[in-house]
Amino acid sequence: MKRKLVFLVLIALLLVGCSGYERTMIPPKVQVGGGNTVAVLFFDNFTSDYVVSHEVEQEMIRILSQYYRVIGPDEAEWALVRLGLLRGESPNRDAAIRLGQMLGVDALIMGEVSGYFAPVTQGQAVPTRESYNNKGVKGYDWEISQNTRVMVSFAGRVMDTRSGNVIHRVRAEGEASTDSKKTIGWFPDGQRPGFWQTPSPHNNDIPYVKQSAIRNAVSQFTRDLMPTYEWIKVAN
Repeated sequence: MKRKLVFLVLIALLLVGCSGYERTMIPPKVQVGGGNTVAVLFFDNFTSDYVVSHEVEQEMIRILSQYYRVIGPDEAEWALVRLGLLRGESPNRDAAIRLGQMLGVDALIMGEVSGYFAPVTQGQAVPTRESYNNKGVKGYDWEISQNTRVMVSFAGRVMDTRSGNVIHRVRAEGEASTDSKKTIGWFPDGQRPGFWQTPSPHNNDIPYVKQSAIRNAVSQFTRDLMPTYEWIKVAN
C-alpha cells in the first residue's frame, strides 16, 4: 500500500512538470469610475427597527473597505448639507458629479432599507431524558426549543461621479436563523409542564442573527463591486 502511494505521488509530480499555480485577482465586474474611492452616503430606513439602516451602512463600509477607500455617512454629511440635500434625498446627475468633486470619490452608494422581520417561533415542550429523583420516582427532564429568524431587504444603487449615471442597482435580501433549546425542569412520569412552568419566547438571539442576515444581504449587493480570486496555472 505504501509503495502504491509513493508511485501515485511520483505520477502527480510528473504531470505537474514545470508548471505551477498563482493566486490571481480578477477585477470587479462593475468598474467604479476607474478609481478605488467610494462614499456610502446613506441608507434610508422604512422599517420599524430604527437602527437597521445604520447597521447596513456599517456592514457596507466594512466589506467595501477590503478593496476600496471608503468615506462613511458621517464624513459625507457636510457635502450633502452644502448642496442642500437631506438624508434620504437622492442626488440628481449634476449633484452626483458635484458630490464626487467635493468628496474626492469615484462613486456614491445609497439606498433604502425596506424590509426587516424577526419572527421568533417556539416549539412544543418535549421530554428528553429519563431519570429518577431521590425517592426513586421515575420522571423526565423536559425542554423547549425556539427558532429565531431574521430577514432584511434593501434596495441599493451606485452612482458614477464622472457621468452622474447609476452604474449598479440591486435589491438585496438577507436571511439567517438559529435554533436554541432551554431546559424546563424535571417532572414525574405522567406529568408535563404546565402553562406557568413553560418559559416565554426570548429575543436574546436576535442581535447575532440580525447581523448575519445583514451580512448576507450586503454581500449580495457588493458581489459585483468586489474582486474575485482564482488560481491560474503558470509556467516556471
